[in-house]
Amino acid sequence: MELALSKEPLMIANPSVSIEEQEQILQTIEMFEVITQANPNDSQSLEVLKEAYSKIGESEKAIAVTRRLADTYVALGQYASAIIECQVILRQNPENTEAAELLAELESKLNQPGAENETGKKSRSHSSRRSALENDATLMRTGATVRPEGEDIGDLDLGNDGNDPLAKFLSQHKLVDPKSVETCLERVRRRNQAVLDSGEPGIAHSLIGELCESNAADLDTLLCGILDRTKLAYVPLEYYDIDRQIVKMLPESLTLSRLVVPFDLISRTVMIAMANPFDSLGKEAVQQLFDYNIQWHVASPEAIAKTLAEVYRIDRGGKR
Repeated sequence: MELALSKEPLMIANPSVSIEEQEQILQTIEMFEVITQANPNDSQSLEVLKEAYSKIGESEKAIAVTRRLADTYVALGQYASAIIECQVILRQNPENTEAAELLAELESKLNQPGAENETGKKSRSHSSRRSALENDATLMRTGATVRPEGEDIGDLDLGNDGNDPLAKFLSQHKLVDPKSVETCLERVRRRNQAVLDSGEPGIAHSLIGELCESNAADLDTLLCGILDRTKLAYVPLEYYDIDRQIVKMLPESLTLSRLVVPFDLISRTVMIAMANPFDSLGKEAVQQLFDYNIQWHVASPEAIAKTLAEVYRIDRGGKR
């Protein structure tokens, strides 16, 4: 997946933001501009982009993204959410006639019986917005999560690594020959069991990676199929300059065994890349451990493994 990243410079209008934080926010803006261009109806990424622009004092750009977000919610039929975005625009710029006209149009629609769907009926606050979609047997959740008092990774049941539902998905949607999926799945199980038996910290092997290594499937084909079904955004993690401390916000045992990487933090939202979006237990563990809003993204297993190897100084053979 080739992405052309914009290098257009931005002026920082908020002097209270540190130089280090400025650099991270600018990188976030660059990445999420690309993501939202590729996925124009990705409301979660637009939320992050809007907040990032606001954080550095780029109010005009933040308003522009807010309008894009309002249009997205309209397209999704979430009129109440779109109204909130219009109200945000008008609070900052009461003379914005386009936002005022859209607001009047939306209020008129909401006054019509049966016009609003169930999602639109739910009002949202900026700090706690949730999105859910059913994906076969897996529930893809995004929302505010609270870490129970005193709980650590040892208290969490992480038995199923999510490769079985992923294998089922790949076979059912004919992205890979079922026999190849079965063969690679068994190979991944053996390789991951060997990592556990070694007693040394090691990076888990992924079913997607195994399929690509064995030439049973093409990475772009697999990722496109997964993204189309889950409606998650892809993040090219290999181009992202990741702060080690953000990665270490999650326990090493969890990131290494589930191939998940926190790669950015904006206000109360943490962005996390995962190799397998069907890993519901891994997602549940992350949600229990974080007191943040979580935004999930899909990244290539190779990019995640490389990031983890660099952060924890582990070679691909599992040695420190």
